[in-house]
Formats: sequence, C-alpha cells, structure tokens
Amino acid sequence: MRADDDFTGLIARAKSGDQAAIGDLLTRFEREVQMMVRARLPRMLRSRFDSADFVQAVWQSFFSDLGHASREFENIGHLRGFLEGVVRNKVLEQHRRFTRTEKYDLGREERLYIRRGDREVPVEVVSPEPSPSETVQAKDRLAQLTAGCTRSEVEVITLRRERLTFDEIAERTGIQERSVRRIIEAARSRMEVRRWK
Repeated sequence: MRADDDFTGLIARAKSGDQAAIGDLLTRFEREVQMMVRARLPRMLRSRFDSADFVQAVWQSFFSDLGHASREFENIGHLRGFLEGVVRNKVLEQHRRFTRTEKYDLGREERLYIRRGDREVPVEVVSPEPSPSETVQAKDRLAQLTAGCTRSEVEVITLRRERLTFDEIAERTGIQERSVRRIIEAARSRMEVRRWK
C-alpha cells in the first residue's frame, strides 16, 4: 500500500510541474518504456528510427497529457498499461505512415548501388521531374488550351492540370462544380479538334 501511496504522490507532484518528480518518473520508467518500444518496433522501421526517438515521443505525449488532462493513475500497473498504449499508438502511427502512404512507402525505396562482380556501381536514377523540352511542350499545350478563355476559365484549367478534383477546384475558385466540369470538357473538345486538324 505504501508503494502505491508514494506513486500517487509522485504523479500529483509531476502534474503540478515539480521537476524533481518528473525526473524521478523518467528514471523509474524510462528503461521500461524503451523495452516496450523495442518489443513493438517492426524490423522495417529499425533502419529509419532509433528506439530513443519513440521513447522521447512517448514521454512528450505523456507529460503533455498529464499537465492538461484530469487523468488519474490508480497504481503503477495502471501507468504501465497507459504507457504501453502510448507506445503502441506511436509505433503504429509511424508504421502506417511508412507502409500505407505513397510519399513515405518503404516498399518504393530502391538501392542506389548494385553489385556487379566484385564491385558496387551506382544505379542510374531517372528524375521524376519533367525534362526541359517536356516543360516547354506542357507550357505550349496550356497556352493552346487557354487561348480565348476568361481569367476564371484559365484558373480552372490550370488547377485541373495540377491534379485537383472538380470539387476542390469549385471550392477554391467559388465556381459551381457543374460549371467546372463544363469548362474542362470544353477545353478537352478544343484539344481534340486541334489534334485532328
């Protein structure tokens, strides 16, 4: 019972911002949090993150929540369970980010060097950016598409070329979605006519 009383007092002092109590909490539980992270961190993320990155993020969330919320921890076991949940969420969040989003997808990564015999040679990397001639062609095509158009029609066509959806264009320009579709269809028709001339 005495250990739980000490623990309750420690949490109360940490909540009030007592730096000694915060330091004591870190000293007592940081190693456990580190072990929780190491147990949960998938192998594919280990090359990207050090377990200390997650430990720091867990404590940041914990102390931020502790200072603003009315969360009460009944005992040490309750705190451990809470920290385990925060670890799980932090690791899962990064795992999703690096496996389910195209921008950070680890599966898309390719080696920069390949082995040829007894040496490694750099892989030829093709830039995702358009070449200078492709950029000029795209500008010419846009000029043809927008020839004789009003300023708002030019804006709609430009935004569509930037891959915005009809709804996004309507929201950004204040033009009804139906009108946005009409402007884009008219531009396509003009390009089709030019193609067959």
